[in-house]
This record gives sequence, structure tokens and C-alpha cells, in this order.
Amino acid sequence: MRTSEADLERMSLSRLLAVAGHVVAMRWQRLMGSYGLTPHGLAVLASLERGSALTQRELAKRCGIAPSTLNHTVDHLERSGWIERRRDASDRRLVRLALTETGRRQLKQAEDAAGSQMEPMLDHLRPADERIVRGFLLATVLRFQTMDDEDASGDPARADRF
Repeated sequence: MRTSEADLERMSLSRLLAVAGHVVAMRWQRLMGSYGLTPHGLAVLASLERGSALTQRELAKRCGIAPSTLNHTVDHLERSGWIERRRDASDRRLVRLALTETGRRQLKQAEDAAGSQMEPMLDHLRPADERIVRGFLLATVLRFQTMDDEDASGDPARADRF
């Protein structure tokens, strides 16, 4: 069921941001699904492309994904041939995840599709507005990540914030 424009205009900014995030996330999910990826899968491939092989724990933290969700995602990506598990050369107990060449190609296709199908949906923004929206979203993401890190640290002084 669609929310009317009048209802959207009456929402608090935080609720409107959540609704906007959900609507965009659903579109991303459909697009990535057409490439055999979930948004988490895309985040994993992109993270592995930017750096060296990572442990699942490192990858979960970098992507902001719960370890249990990451297990499922990693299994799917490995079965698809997009990532591989490798034993750490200096500590054989550690398993590191690495992007395969096939995974690199899959990531490029998905990112190209996002650029050609998602970015044009933002053509209603003027360049000056885009800078403002980008600044707001960046500050919001960083603030929420910091708050999540503080919550995870177990600081009781932060527990009653909400």
C-alpha cells in the first residue's frame, strides 16, 4: 500500500528518512537480485575488492552485517564462485575471504547496473541540492554508526538515550 504525499509530509523527519531508506532499499534489493546478489552480498564483494583478504569477523564489522547473516551470505557467494575461503599463511587457524576474478566481474556488472538504473532516479536533484543531501546522509550514517559502536561498548550511560 502506498503512502499518500499528505501522510509523508506529516511524518517526522526521522520517520520519513526511514520510509525513504526502505523504499530505496527495496529497489536496490530487486536490482541486485537480478544479479544474484543481496545488498549484503554487494557490500561483501565491494569490501573484498577494496582490500586484502579478510576474516569473516573483520568483514562483518566492515560491512555492518551480523555474523549470522554474513555466514549465509558468504556461503552463497562462495557457491556462486564469487569469493573463496583461504587459510591464512601465518596462522592456519584463520580463514580469510577473498574476491575471485569471477566475483570482480559480477561486482562490476552490478555496480554498472546501479549506475545506469539507480542514479538516474536522482535526476530531480539540482547539483547544489545533491551536495546538501549527500552531506546530510553522510553525517547521519556516521552519527548512527558511532551511536551503534557506543551501544555495543556496553556503556550504561548511553543505554537510556532512546
